[in-house]
Amino acid sequence: MAVRFKKSKKIGKYGRINLSKSGVGASIGVPGFRVSVSPDGKIRRTVSIPGTGIYDTKVVGSAKPEAHKAKQAPKRACQACGRAAGQKDVFCRYCGARLL
Repeated sequence: MAVRFKKSKKIGKYGRINLSKSGVGASIGVPGFRVSVSPDGKIRRTVSIPGTGIYDTKVVGSAKPEAHKAKQAPKRACQACGRAAGQKDVFCRYCGARLL
């Protein structure tokens, strides 16, 4: 059985601070439109039709772009044909040339 924890505190008329096991998040908005920042730094916007249960949520950005870029490995390309190559590839899968 997983243990979960979540607590939220209303801040003013439109804001909310959310506390959970993973950290602190915040959200602000009015009925029908809300923007949230989660503890992992993702920024989400939610649009809904109040009272119907119909809503759409989309991740629109990240508050920590440097951390996201640090996780991405640099891109490699074949010197012979210029096509993309995987990080662990020794030979190009398109032309067969040995990769440096």
